[in-house]
Amino acid sequence: MKKKKVYIISHSHWDREWYMSFEEHHMRLVKLIDDLLYLFEHDPKFDSFHLDGQDIILDDYLAVRPEKRDEVRHWVEVGKLRVGPFYILQDDFLISPESNIRNTQYGMKKARAYGHAPVPVGYFPDTFGNMGQASQIMRLAGLDTVAFGRGVTPTGLNNKVGFGKFDSTYSEMWWQGANKDKVLGILFANWYSNANEIPVDEKKAKKFWDQKLADAEKFASTDDLLMMNGVDHQPVQLDLTNAIAVANKLYPDYEFIHSNFEDYVKALKKDLPENLSTISGELTSQDTDGWYTLANTASSRIYMKQKNTAMERLLEDNVEPIYLLNKKISKADQDRLDYAWHELLRNHPHDSISGSGIDAVHRGMMNRYEKVGQVGRYLMNSGLDSFAKKINTEGLTIKGHPFVFINPANDTKNDEVKIKIEVHRELFADSSPEDAYKKCEEYLQENPTYQVFDKNRQVVDYRIVKKFVRFGYELPERSFRVPYMASYVEVAMSPVMEANSWQTFYLDNSAQDSSLKTKTDNKNTLSNRFLKVKVGEKGEIRVFDLNNQLRSQLMLVDTGDIGNEYIYKQSGDGSRTVFNTPIENLKRESLVDGMRISFNQTVKLPKSATHELLREQEQVIDVTRRHAKRSSELKEFKVHITLTLMNESRNLLIEVSGNNEIKDHRLQAVFKTDIECETHSADSIFEVVTRNNKVGKNWKNPENPQHQQAFVSVYKEDAGVVIGNFGLNEYEVSPNGKNVAVTLLRCVGEMGDWGYFPTHDSQCQGRFKARLSLALTDGSQNAQIVAYKKAQADQIDLITKQVDIQAGEYEPDSQYLKIDNPAFSVTATKVTTEGKFIVRGYNMTNQVQSLHVTLFDRKPSRIVDLHGNDLGIDIDKPLDPAEIRTYEFE
Repeated sequence: MKKKKVYIISHSHWDREWYMSFEEHHMRLVKLIDDLLYLFEHDPKFDSFHLDGQDIILDDYLAVRPEKRDEVRHWVEVGKLRVGPFYILQDDFLISPESNIRNTQYGMKKARAYGHAPVPVGYFPDTFGNMGQASQIMRLAGLDTVAFGRGVTPTGLNNKVGFGKFDSTYSEMWWQGANKDKVLGILFANWYSNANEIPVDEKKAKKFWDQKLADAEKFASTDDLLMMNGVDHQPVQLDLTNAIAVANKLYPDYEFIHSNFEDYVKALKKDLPENLSTISGELTSQDTDGWYTLANTASSRIYMKQKNTAMERLLEDNVEPIYLLNKKISKADQDRLDYAWHELLRNHPHDSISGSGIDAVHRGMMNRYEKVGQVGRYLMNSGLDSFAKKINTEGLTIKGHPFVFINPANDTKNDEVKIKIEVHRELFADSSPEDAYKKCEEYLQENPTYQVFDKNRQVVDYRIVKKFVRFGYELPERSFRVPYMASYVEVAMSPVMEANSWQTFYLDNSAQDSSLKTKTDNKNTLSNRFLKVKVGEKGEIRVFDLNNQLRSQLMLVDTGDIGNEYIYKQSGDGSRTVFNTPIENLKRESLVDGMRISFNQTVKLPKSATHELLREQEQVIDVTRRHAKRSSELKEFKVHITLTLMNESRNLLIEVSGNNEIKDHRLQAVFKTDIECETHSADSIFEVVTRNNKVGKNWKNPENPQHQQAFVSVYKEDAGVVIGNFGLNEYEVSPNGKNVAVTLLRCVGEMGDWGYFPTHDSQCQGRFKARLSLALTDGSQNAQIVAYKKAQADQIDLITKQVDIQAGEYEPDSQYLKIDNPAFSVTATKVTTEGKFIVRGYNMTNQVQSLHVTLFDRKPSRIVDLHGNDLGIDIDKPLDPAEIRTYEFE
């Protein structure tokens, strides 16, 4: 009789920071690795230890014990320490598509650098929902198996209940992505701690294994049973091999093996039955009661989500494209960029980016974001200096001041941008700082008027914002600093910029001043040939289409929140405050190529929840059973709203800002639409995902929070509304599709989960700002794609740089990347140290799309996987539905 095999994998699920600060967790990690090194040396029967799928554990250990590097490398090489395939265990939905990719690339590269192939399993034990494109990403990374802990309900062969879209007969299944790629999925049906702390005592071991074996066999598709020996921050079980020997003695029909994922997966694949279930798309616990999907982490500490988006845009859409434009990146600069990426990824573990830790955790994260910003800006400025020297400006003018606008977005942009142009300089070396300042002031007085010209010497629309004198300095690479005073003219412009292009202009002294003057009035409408926007006396914002049909209304709504960082729970009184008070300080002003309306609005809100909430928190009462109400004491809550509409834009830009002094509440922007539909679409990870508006039959939560990247959209056959955002990852769509709510602010006072951890900073006190956009479409696929691309481009700012008068190899204006199909959404444009250019993106539709891409007017040399290996696909082959594609150019 063939024995059943029990594969025991030792591990510790290492949340890098969570209910303790990073360093407190860190010190426990050092003890764990010390114990492992001792165990490897003294217990040859101990097979190996799974380092939770993340390499950062070794970086963190060696930061304290650098003298152990050779020893660590030895145990990785011989397979005792199992590392990779990721750098950190991320939250899929709260970081960008490229952040997910870089986490995989850096993780697998670092694992190999330690001397052993990475663990061949995409490891998602505790992500707060699993992205629908995980299977395709893993395939492109060379992985065909994943292990995960959430999103699927195993029914068991003899438990024929459910069999819904997210039910699987077994704990093993096929997981299929939007492009139909499949991977083998292994569900931790009894969680990733199903064999934690295995007893050595025979009586206790018998009781333990009787239960654990039955639990595993209930769902397993083969006689290969997976037992995970560990849990969150669990020390290694030092007597494990003795415990395994006891188990083998007690159960002669089973073979208990201390093993690893590589050996387990090999055995499992040989024994898989043919009738595995196939699960498709996102795994977000859709078929549960809806309370513990953890989706409300998308709105915890929104200030942090906004900072993360800003840093991703800085690295992905500023720094990397700039070096691409230079057509090279040095090894030194790539090392600096890698350092910035690693610092950013250190903020992406699922208990970090989710905002579901104690305050010390997230204060440390904000410091890391500052470091990323500082390095990113250094690299961008360095790259811009090199790029600026390549632009030929000799033909523009002999005395003007050239400057360049760069659009790194994959869509046309027409933003109003301000640039400070230096027109005169006085070195400290030539006079005192005081005299240099006076000379610069005199220069501006003697040269009071300016004009802006394009490369053809035609005057373009512009506005002089101000003229001023400011201290500055240069830091030459091979000599001492050079301080100076300089005269500046700040100019506002709105050039129409093609996707992935640059344009050169110049500012020149002129006897004629053609600067546009800002005009202001108190009118309450904005309009162009696409939209009309009207602000009501009580702050209601109504948006009409070109036929003057009302298509959407925007209002702000505030509710009480007695939940925690994981879960929103409305206060027991069900109070709901709609902002419908008289507005103040209404002002409309002209822009260079558009108009802007701004106004203030003040409402009175309960200052916090009642004291009953603190009692419920201290008693660790489950969120679903809380009843605390909002305080009867009211406090003023003032917001400042600006609405911007450029003359040729289909997007209304919306900004809501204020100073939050209210606790225990949630502020949402609610868009009422004229659209009734059953599904909606949202920007997710390498896909525009379609989601149901209505919840499943088991759903109990009154809310249905969802994740987004840059936009959410409701649409039908002849109409659509697309709502964009910047770093606002949470939204809800009403069951009939007519209302879309985007969370702008969510303020709670505790971490939640398994105990009481008060968190002051998650009340988000102080200044806040939220950016949104709204576009109307005719509901067609083409119009929807145009609006989607615009929302994505709205997250990316134009780049500006002053240029010298010079010869150069680049034309003053150019479109460097050309894509003939807008259905291809670009996520990466970069150059490698080997001089290869990378353009990556994905098909936003579920249909085959023709596609041709050129970079610097050259076609790609090949299509590659995430490691640069040739996939053997013809470069002109149409895109498959939802396909992720990486082009490489020599």
